[in-house]
Amino acid sequence: MEIWQILIICLLLLPAFYLANYIIVKKLVGQKKQREDLMERAVAISVARRMASRKDKYSPEPRFGSRKKR
Repeated sequence: MEIWQILIICLLLLPAFYLANYIIVKKLVGQKKQREDLMERAVAISVARRMASRKDKYSPEPRFGSRKKR
């Protein structure tokens, strides 16, 4: 195989490489965004629970079923 044939094959494969790279990067960015959204949701739920428990802690109404800490 001559050098010009190898060069032609490489040039023909270049768009396929760019396309594969685009697809892989797009998939990875989507996964990262999904993980960040999941983490953000988990933090929001945790903060909401903590705020709700503090609200209940200082409310004048008794909480039935809860033990007092010593």
